[in-house]
Amino acid sequence: MPAPGMKVLVTGSTDGIGRATAKLLLEQGSEVILHGRSSEKVRELAHEFELVTGTRPRHVVADLSSLTSTASMVRALAAELPALDVIVNNAGAGAGKKQDAREETEEGHEKRFAVNYLAPVVLTELWLSLCQRPPKAILNVASSGQEPLDFEDLMSTHGYEGLRAYRRSKLALILWTFDLAQKYPDIAINAVHPGAMLDTKIVRETFGQSWGKPEDGARAIRAVLERSLDEQLTGEYFDVERTARANAQAYDDRARGALRRATETLLAPILAAR
Repeated sequence: MPAPGMKVLVTGSTDGIGRATAKLLLEQGSEVILHGRSSEKVRELAHEFELVTGTRPRHVVADLSSLTSTASMVRALAAELPALDVIVNNAGAGAGKKQDAREETEEGHEKRFAVNYLAPVVLTELWLSLCQRPPKAILNVASSGQEPLDFEDLMSTHGYEGLRAYRRSKLALILWTFDLAQKYPDIAINAVHPGAMLDTKIVRETFGQSWGKPEDGARAIRAVLERSLDEQLTGEYFDVERTARANAQAYDDRARGALRRATETLLAPILAAR
């Protein structure tokens, strides 16, 4: 697990698995930076954790459906904090209550693709360009539910299905994880499916039921971080605590290259202003 005193950013830490992960790491001595899209909720959570641990966690606010907001958050954090030891890209958007209702962000991106894939890329790539010392580990919270990307329709404009869009966005996250691990071999960069049908907003909205606890997912994240740091594992996909095979597209160099090029084009306006 992250050593006591390590600075760990956990996105989406006001709910579900993110909240449970932040609490678990705080209790074990990490210096956790909380993130939420609601300033009120994240302040309340910081106060709640302060009552338990005696220390008020640092917190940041950004709506990750807005890449501009995401970039602004990263720049503000980098201005006051020279380094993070671990980044946990946990925040996500599920299939939605109405799975046939396609949603676009203010920047014109399909919402699931933006929150689950583009935002982690912006957050991580921008942080790596601004920080004074690179992190030791980056863990991207993915899903075992994966569907191959359609490079002719990355924004799911045709025949929209929320669950398919969600699964594609999570596979995109895994493709990028593998790419990033090759680009930064000295950082332990991995993706994890933290568990099936855990009691989170995403699962409840999509399936109407759950049978696991967010704390189960938090323990899986902690275990993967521990292995990543202790064994210097990188470029792996974990199903809960075990290394596993992701969808075949994740291992296709041409697919990763196509996603890389498309992503660079989509994010050029955001990342150019470094």
